Amino acid sequence: MNRHIKTLVVSLIFLVVFSVPISAEKPPVMMVDEVKSGQTGYAKTVFEGTKIEEFPIEVINIIEGQSIDTDLILIKASGEKIAKAGGVASGMSGSPVYINDKLVGAISYKWQNADHEYALVTPILEMLDIKKEEDKASISESIKAAGTPIMVGGLSGRAFDRLKSSLDIADSRFVSNSSTTKQGTADFELKAGSAVAVQLVRGDVSVASIGTVTLVDNGEVYAFGHPFMNKGKTNYLMSGAYIDAIIPSRTNPFKIGSPLDKLLGVIESDRNAGIFGRLNKFPNIIPLTVTVEDKNLNQTKEVRTQIINDEKMLDELGSSIILQSIDSTLDRIGYGTSNVKITIMGSNLPDGKIVKENMYYSSNDIAVSTLSDYFRMMDMITRNPFKEINIFDMKVNVEVSKNHDIALIQEAEVLNKEVYPGSELDVKVILRPYRADSISRELSIKIPEDINTGMATLAISGGYGGLPNRRNPQEDNGNDLNHTVIEGYKSFDEMIKDYLEAPMNNELTLQVYPSLISRGEISTEPPAIEQKEEQAEEEPDEKADESETPPSSNKPKEKPEIKKQVYTDFVLEGNLTLDFEVKKIPEKSEDKNIPEDKKE
Repeated sequence: MNRHIKTLVVSLIFLVVFSVPISAEKPPVMMVDEVKSGQTGYAKTVFEGTKIEEFPIEVINIIEGQSIDTDLILIKASGEKIAKAGGVASGMSGSPVYINDKLVGAISYKWQNADHEYALVTPILEMLDIKKEEDKASISESIKAAGTPIMVGGLSGRAFDRLKSSLDIADSRFVSNSSTTKQGTADFELKAGSAVAVQLVRGDVSVASIGTVTLVDNGEVYAFGHPFMNKGKTNYLMSGAYIDAIIPSRTNPFKIGSPLDKLLGVIESDRNAGIFGRLNKFPNIIPLTVTVEDKNLNQTKEVRTQIINDEKMLDELGSSIILQSIDSTLDRIGYGTSNVKITIMGSNLPDGKIVKENMYYSSNDIAVSTLSDYFRMMDMITRNPFKEINIFDMKVNVEVSKNHDIALIQEAEVLNKEVYPGSELDVKVILRPYRADSISRELSIKIPEDINTGMATLAISGGYGGLPNRRNPQEDNGNDLNHTVIEGYKSFDEMIKDYLEAPMNNELTLQVYPSLISRGEISTEPPAIEQKEEQAEEEPDEKADESETPPSSNKPKEKPEIKKQVYTDFVLEGNLTLDFEVKKIPEKSEDKNIPEDKKE
C-alpha cells in the first residue's frame, strides 16, 4: 500500500517540473599562485531581471591563512553599476571572477562596516571540491559572507518574524516579498553569472536564498562561494531567480527578487566553499496543504506549498505556514475555538498514514494554540529514536469560530445507592460553560465483574493530558541526541498509538481505580509474627521447598483499565475525584443495580 501511495504522490509533485537544457561551459581556470596584485579582470552578476552583466575588478592582494589550507583573493569592484548599487551587494555571492578570461573563483566575503567595493574571492579549486563528502575548516570570524538575501513571499507579520527567528541563518538578511515567484522566459538557461534561488519552500509561500551561479559544467552547478546553512549533504530546491533591484545601504547593500516558477534541479551539498547542485535531478519534497475556514466570516482559504524534506526544518517551516494561513483567514489575533484535523502520509506509519483530530480554545490567541498538535506530531516523527519516517504528504484542516467554547468540570455525584461487580456506575457531572448556565450530564461506566470489592476511586478529567508539551528547539543548545519527547516507549508504533488514542481536549474521561485487594481477603486477626518465626526455625526444609516456587507464578494478572471517554461540545478544564464502595453481591437481594444473572 505504502509503495502505491508514494508513487502517486511523487507523480503529482513532478507535474510542475520541467527538463532544462544542459550546457558544458567550463572555462580554463587560474590557480591562486598565478594571481598577482594589480591584475585586472571582470566579474559577472545580475543587476536587474535575468540579464547577466559584467563589471570590472582589480586584484589588491592575496589574503593568506583565512582558514586551514585556504587563501582568499582580495579584489576591488568598480564600474557604474557597482557605484550605483553602493558596492558589492548581498546576493552577488557566487559572482564568477575572471582574469585573462580564466575563472579565478567566486565573490564570497567582505568586512563589515568597510568600503563595500572591496570583497574576497573563494578560489575555484576550493569550490570544485564541494561535492566531495568532506569539508574544509571554516573562514575566520573577522570577515563575513557577502551574504545571500532570504526572500520570503506569502508570509508576513508574526509568521515572518517566527520563521526568521527559528531559522537564524548567519550573514543573511530576511526580506519580505510581495510575490512568491516570477514567470521565467521559455529560453531561460542557468549559467555562470545567473541569479539562482535555493528554495526551502515553494508554492503559495516561498522561502528562498538568492545568490549567483559561479560555474555550470555538464549539469553540475556551483554557486555562492560560501555556505548557505552549512548542512553538508542537502536536499534543497533549485531554480533561477528574477532580480527586481539592488537596494543601496551603508551597512550592506542587497538584492531583492523572486524565484522563477520553473524548478531546475536540486542542491545536494552546502559547505564552506559554497553550494553544489545538479540540473534535471529533483529533490524529495513534502506537499503541505493548509485549509482554514472562518465560521463567523463565512470564508475559507487554502494554502498549497511544497517543503524540502529536512527533519530539522519541518517544525519551523510548517508551523510558520500554518500560522500565516490562520492569521490571513481570520484577519485578527484573539480569542476563539478551533477544530483541527491533521493527516500525515508516509512510510513506516501505521497503515501508511496517521490522522489526529482535536479541539482548542484560547482566550487571547487561538491561532498559536491551534499549532499544538502539529508540534507534537513533528516531535514524534522527527525526534523518535526508533525509525526514520519518510513523509509523503501533509494536510491540515482548521475550522475557527469566535466562540468561548470552554467549560469547567464543576462538580460530580455518584447516583447509585449501591455499586456491585458487573453493574453500571451512574454519575452526574455538572459542567460550567464560559459565562453561561451550568449543564448537567448523566453518564454511566460499566464495572467489571472481577473487580475487587471495597473502596474505589472515580477520576473525572477533561482535556488532553497524555503527553508533555513540545520542547523549545532553542533550549536544545545544539545537543541533538535523537531523543524522543515521549519517555518509556519500546517502539514507534506503541508511541504513536498511545498519542492517537489519548483523549481530545473536548473529551470527558471517566476512570475507575479499584481497591487493590478485596475486602473479604483482608484478615481481621493480628499478625502472628513471633509464631511464624518459631515455625521457620523448626521446619527449615519445608520453607526451603516453598522458596523454590517461581515468584512470577504468584503475580496477579494485569487487568485492563476501567475507562470511558465521552465527547462534548467544549474544551474541558479541571478534574474531580469521587470515592465509592464496591460491595460484595449478597446471596439474596432485590437491588435493581445487581446484575440479573447474579440475583438468586
